[in-house]
Amino acid sequence: MKPLKKRFLILIILSSLIVIYFSGSFLVDHFRNTDQKNNFVVFTTDEDRIFSENHNYRNAASAFNRGEFEIAIDELNEEIKKYQDHAQAYFLLGKIYEDKDFSGKKYYSKMLSNYKKYIELKPKGKRIDYAKLRVAQYYIREGLTQQNIEYLSDAEILLKSLDQNNNDVKMSLGAIYLDKQNYDQAIAMFEKSANLEPSELKLKYNSLGLAYIKKKEYAKAGRVLEIAIKIDSKDKYAHNNLGFIYAQQGKLKDAKDHFSKALTIDPSYKNAAQNLRWVEMKINKEKN
Repeated sequence: MKPLKKRFLILIILSSLIVIYFSGSFLVDHFRNTDQKNNFVVFTTDEDRIFSENHNYRNAASAFNRGEFEIAIDELNEEIKKYQDHAQAYFLLGKIYEDKDFSGKKYYSKMLSNYKKYIELKPKGKRIDYAKLRVAQYYIREGLTQQNIEYLSDAEILLKSLDQNNNDVKMSLGAIYLDKQNYDQAIAMFEKSANLEPSELKLKYNSLGLAYIKKKEYAKAGRVLEIAIKIDSKDKYAHNNLGFIYAQQGKLKDAKDHFSKALTIDPSYKNAAQNLRWVEMKINKEKN
């Protein structure tokens, strides 16, 4: 019988941050709310005022504000060819690649390289925390996908340089600690994350549930997974993991109900199908 695999759940956790994360969720909206009060007027907020009147940069900013992002990219690339130390140009390129789809595809590696260049040029810049967080979240996603320890280590260093009261920093650190099997640290980070959007709140409780499962603290795991289901009754992962907990506690009928619910939500969910077969065999064996 299988709970949701740890590494896969961590990737799901990050879907609200990077992916929590690059999809335009809480942090991205917060950033936009900050800048779009002035329609993202990059001239008045520019950190490199010496460059702010440059022809290519002005054209890029104007195109950006009109939503003509391919033109903005071309102009920004021309700007960078001429002025390789124009940090704001790199930041704006990074923001475009973070937010925009190009024929249904996003180029996160280009987002990464431009934010890293901004960090290099403006280590105390106005948007340094935003850029660092996005780079860290990218490293976490790729580190978990590729099982790249160096990426995860770099992400942890970046996150620890940021405001530890930031909920997205806490959630990201929690994902790293969960992957490293530092379950107490992961739990502490997830517990401290507050004022989250509903999708992120659900992921918080899913994450806590998995950490408690790994510690075999099934009663605590059950309580937080029940909260996750209250937030989203169609969360197949929470149903599967709660079924796993009930099976461990000998509550086979309850376990069967949650495995069945997970399969109703997603008939292709293999873990839930395998778990349901197992618990049905167990129930039939006890009857006989």
